[in-house]
Amino acid sequence: MMKFVATALTALAVLGGCNSSNQNTATSTVSDNGAAAGTHPQAAAPIPNQISGSISLREPAAITPGSKLSIKLVDVAQQDLTLAETSEDVTSQPPYPFTLPVNPSLIDHARVYVVNVTLVDGERHYVQALQSPVLTGGAGSTINVVLNGEATPGEELKEAFNKLKAHIGGMKRIQDAFLDGDLSVAWDGFVEAGNKLRFMRVNSELGDGDTAVRSNVEYAFLDGKPMAMLKKGSVTTRVGWDEKGQVILNEKSGDGTVSDEEAKAFYDAAAKAFAMGEKKLPKKK
Repeated sequence: MMKFVATALTALAVLGGCNSSNQNTATSTVSDNGAAAGTHPQAAAPIPNQISGSISLREPAAITPGSKLSIKLVDVAQQDLTLAETSEDVTSQPPYPFTLPVNPSLIDHARVYVVNVTLVDGERHYVQALQSPVLTGGAGSTINVVLNGEATPGEELKEAFNKLKAHIGGMKRIQDAFLDGDLSVAWDGFVEAGNKLRFMRVNSELGDGDTAVRSNVEYAFLDGKPMAMLKKGSVTTRVGWDEKGQVILNEKSGDGTVSDEEAKAFYDAAAKAFAMGEKKLPKKK
């Protein structure tokens, strides 16, 4: 009887060892990354051969027919290298649908790509406020691009003029007045640190009584050159220049502009006013 029990126990031990061996074998068929043996990680999605979408403006604006719309695909780390691009003259108002062909062989799944869009309408440039990733990292190939309008050079100059005028109270003031026949002139100027004349107000009156012609003009200067002027009266005129003396701001009340000859006359008057004010600058010690 004891021999039978011992034999049975031996058989059970052998069976247990076989079951343990089978479990180890089953476990070994699972790879370290959890994939079953004989299978491969999921392949990256194929790159499409085009990008499509729509382009709109954040703030509604009327776009001039013939404005230039440019679309480029670039590597975000090498944006001077264009992988695909298209350009066209628009003939309608936004939104603008677009399709940009792509060569999939140029795209690396490990890199990041974006679509850059610009719209140029005369002096007005419209650009993206946010980047538009595409193609890799799950970004897809369909996007909606929103453009913001940038300030024109003239608008930036107008803002600079207004900011300068708002700060003349903290500058040193100089002034003078004189008569020249029927012309009377009174002016004051404002000097910032470094003994630089930056702003002048010139009031003049030609003639007497009700027939007198009065003028009130404000001038701003930058680096000793006319920057902008504002002439007040029944007609308000603004003219401004860049560092080369080219007109970049030209406004006349009633949606008008001044002629090239008038703009040059305003520039010459501004230069003359600057020379007049410079003579009164405090002497450097």
